[in-house]
Amino acid sequence: MTETEALESAILLQYNVDKLKGGKNMKIAIPTQSGKLCSHFGHCESFTFVEVNPETKEILHTETKVPDEGISCGSANWISEQGANIVLAGGMGARPMGIFAQNGVEVVSGCPELPVEEAVTRYLNSSLVTGENVCDGEHSHCGGHHHHHCHHGE
Repeated sequence: MTETEALESAILLQYNVDKLKGGKNMKIAIPTQSGKLCSHFGHCESFTFVEVNPETKEILHTETKVPDEGISCGSANWISEQGANIVLAGGMGARPMGIFAQNGVEVVSGCPELPVEEAVTRYLNSSLVTGENVCDGEHSHCGGHHHHHCHHGE
């Protein structure tokens, strides 16, 4: 193999690697209440996992799940185990934020209570307007309490 052929081969290989990376789907997790993003992470009724293609901004698959042990601020480990890359949340305490950081999951907090698909579409189009993390500091003690409601309008 000549030097030129080796270089062409390396460029082609890098192109394919970049294409594979770029084409990698993302899994976005959203704490959900009645089909909408829930304002309090540990107090939602379920978690919706939305698989998307970040290049085409297409929603590929949506699935709603509840951890076997119930929903709490400790659900962050379970969400990480489900393969989530990103979490869109209204408010989140220090404990789940720390768990996600350790697992390399990006957290976008301060999200409005939008229908799940609308929140995802806005995120993909960089038009999701976020506010304050409504739980910041408030739930750093979050334990295993199982409130299954959201505090709308806070």
